[in-house]
Amino acid sequence: MARAAREIAKKGRIPGFRPGKAPLSVVMNLYGREYVLSEALDSLGNDIYREALEQAEIEPYAPGTLENVDQEGRTMTFVVPLRPTVELGDYREIRVEHEVEEVTDQMVEDALENLREEQAELEPVERAAEMGDRVTFDHIEIVVLKDEDDDADVEDDEEDEVEDEEGSEDDDADEDNDADDGADEDDADDEHNEHDHSHEEDDDVERVVLHQHGWDRVLREDERDLFPGFSAQLVGLSAGDEKTFTLEIPEDFDATELQGRTICVDAVVEQVRSRVLSDWTDELAATISNGEQETIEELKVSMREQLEEAARNVADQKTLEEALGKLVAGTTIHYPEDLLQDYLSDLVAEFDRSLRQQGLTLQDFMKITGQDEEMVREQFRPRAIERAERALALGRLVEEEDLDISDADIEAEVDAMSEALGGDQAGQFKQFLMSDQSRINIANRLATNRATGRLLAIARGENPPKGPMPQEDVQTAPAEVAAVETPEDASATKGQLEDDAQPADAPANAPVDAETDELDAPAEADAQPDGLTDTASADE
Repeated sequence: MARAAREIAKKGRIPGFRPGKAPLSVVMNLYGREYVLSEALDSLGNDIYREALEQAEIEPYAPGTLENVDQEGRTMTFVVPLRPTVELGDYREIRVEHEVEEVTDQMVEDALENLREEQAELEPVERAAEMGDRVTFDHIEIVVLKDEDDDADVEDDEEDEVEDEEGSEDDDADEDNDADDGADEDDADDEHNEHDHSHEEDDDVERVVLHQHGWDRVLREDERDLFPGFSAQLVGLSAGDEKTFTLEIPEDFDATELQGRTICVDAVVEQVRSRVLSDWTDELAATISNGEQETIEELKVSMREQLEEAARNVADQKTLEEALGKLVAGTTIHYPEDLLQDYLSDLVAEFDRSLRQQGLTLQDFMKITGQDEEMVREQFRPRAIERAERALALGRLVEEEDLDISDADIEAEVDAMSEALGGDQAGQFKQFLMSDQSRINIANRLATNRATGRLLAIARGENPPKGPMPQEDVQTAPAEVAAVETPEDASATKGQLEDDAQPADAPANAPVDAETDELDAPAEADAQPDGLTDTASADE
């Protein structure tokens, strides 16, 4: 307060005193205590806050908030979110069984057949759709219906609500107004019916699985069908036809969150096209491989090698996923709610971008599902916890294993990315990659790859030495892994998420990406964040 009073006295003219020399009591009497206190907070609050942090030896994650100022203005109390603390367990003892699936001759034949189907010539037809045709939908929406048990609970609640309303009605209404009351009741019933009709479908819907326009699908009667029985329901439809039907999903369906559930499909057919498949020839093999293989046998060998590499990658991903779970489970992590809110904001923003790619917005989604933004954020909370804790654990692993990213590593990656682009734009692209933000993103991605590569080697029992190893720089992190912060770039705010490694994770009732057939639900983390904050006080 005294410092603020001196600043006020310097700026204003106080009779009988030189600028800045008027005592606190005079300034207080002349300008009022509230004004002096306000000036003190505006001009000196940040300085006092920094001094308090230094005195308390606190490293904040984000700016603190002023919680209290005593009546004399001599003590200010700030609540400060602390930076995360991470203590790894005995991570070097993590072991996960690593099994690579054997590639069979049938798998090779199936993969080649898929390639042949991709080369099929499409011809529009005027007839009804048959198995094997490619159908384009002007509109298609697939939703999961609520279970009967859920509906029964809702009906019970509605009946109780109606009974309560009836019990509270006024039985002493004026008889002279009976006619008017009857008219009013009719109007109310009409409005009620309209409301029920407009939300009737929403009341039965638990979540949206797919909502697309201009979507293509090949009608199949094998395991490649979108859902068992899906294509069979569409056989016989022609362009312009519309059909709504339900399907019972088997208990052993791949997507666990749909097992045993009932889905409703609303489809409008825009176009039906037949597919004309070419016979297998060496010419077709050369076309499929863009000239890299000249014969069918060469294409088979190449396909087997690709499938074997894919099988190894799948095994690595499964091993790494389990190892990450064990790493986090054995790590003691404390972090503030502010950090988790940052991750939630990232997830919601990613989800919004994903929706826009499907022709929707976050506002559309909330309107369809009857949710507000806080409800959407709450659905993302388990995934935000998982991302945050994985990123923090991997960041600590980078430090423990001496996997820091150097400027030379970043520059080498920039050169490689620029050369891969090639052409006249390579120079401009390199200049973009050398920006501060791009360098941070590249460093985070490299650190993530090194950390996951090291963890994978440990989980497979390879016992690698500390320090970076060349093969770890090219290790690709699984999709759910958030990019870690490199120690030298870590600041009071959380590190950047690497977009390439972060798909938009949707809440339970979000539509899936129309380009994929996988409908697997994201795993949820059980851990809860700590409300890690501290209090710093500073005397005037």
